[in-house]
Amino acid sequence: MLGNGQTRVAVFLGGRSPEHDVSVITGLQALKAIDQQRFAAFPVYVNPRGAWYVGEPLNERRNYLPDATIANDLTEVTLSLGEPGHGLLMRKRTGLFNRRAPTEFDIALLAFHGLFGEDGQFQGLFETANLPYTGMRTLASSVFMDKAATKRLLRGLDIPLLPYVMVSRGAGGLPSADSLTTLLGDAQIGFPCIVKPSHLGSSIGVGKADSIDDVRALLPTIFRLDSQALIEPFVPNLVEYNVAVSRSGGTVRTSAIERPKRAEDLLDFRQKYLSGSKGKGGVKGDTSNSEGMLSLTRDINPVLPGNMESNLRRWAVAAFEALDGSGAPRIDFYCNETTGELWLNEINPCPGSFGYFLWEAATPSLGFTALLTHLLDEAIARHRDCQLPDDPVPPEARLLRRA
Repeated sequence: MLGNGQTRVAVFLGGRSPEHDVSVITGLQALKAIDQQRFAAFPVYVNPRGAWYVGEPLNERRNYLPDATIANDLTEVTLSLGEPGHGLLMRKRTGLFNRRAPTEFDIALLAFHGLFGEDGQFQGLFETANLPYTGMRTLASSVFMDKAATKRLLRGLDIPLLPYVMVSRGAGGLPSADSLTTLLGDAQIGFPCIVKPSHLGSSIGVGKADSIDDVRALLPTIFRLDSQALIEPFVPNLVEYNVAVSRSGGTVRTSAIERPKRAEDLLDFRQKYLSGSKGKGGVKGDTSNSEGMLSLTRDINPVLPGNMESNLRRWAVAAFEALDGSGAPRIDFYCNETTGELWLNEINPCPGSFGYFLWEAATPSLGFTALLTHLLDEAIARHRDCQLPDDPVPPEARLLRRA
């Protein structure tokens, strides 16, 4: 903690993930929205090859991805594992006349999306280093970033789920048409069906297949990004509903519900994620107007028939609590608008932009700055509550001499 009482927050962004660029946007938004009275925040950029950097240029989006000129003003660092409760980023390369003090921090704010960041790997690193970090814990992050593992975990919780099959990337090349036909037949999955990566988000790699040949044609693209593909039925008359969940003061609460607009009305991937970068959809604080981006891509708090809203919220809470939920994950549902059937689709441990707009539209409203403060305070509390004694071995289990 700094002498003026500010808590130092390292905002980790980027990463070795197909969702690297979205993570950079999320992290930069958080840097500008964070409560600057309580927190002193700075970015820690993880590039697509996994190298970590700190430096003033990383505060500005125009400097991503850093080129050779910008790299001269950055410092490559690595995390020290020997300072429990106190984060130290050590300069990776030092020389006799080029020694710099470590970069210190108190909390890691994780803004990663997808592989090698949102999936439990960074969470496990910070658990090992005994440092506070935001969001879901290691197990929850790992399970919920695996779509098949999520379905297996939630199967016994009376939450509706679509049937599925998994296809793994193997050394023997693509599975044969006959083996895929048998696999889909055993699971009673017909055509059309959806083929998607098991561990990615942001709609990356998702495709619709009308035949076995289509399935086999989609798999190579997925296997370039992920080791497993998930195949499940195509939902006709598709409408999606998403809701975020968090825990505050021991009470679990849900956000506003969003209904993304239909595929034919949606912007493409770049427009969807960049529409919030200027004007009304700019970086958000507690008093900002988010309608610019929202009106283009989604309906917030739509009127829902019957008990649909209560079911969405009830199932979202049940999924959140299944693994001692923390952070503010977003739970996504599929709906057949004609029949009203609902299925839980996936859980996003760290949704894009931390899902701030869902909390701004909630009752009571929670602005982006307040949401980040909640995540950081929760990180401190979670870290405090899981501390062990300096010597965690109970007397009856001690086999080695103590001083």
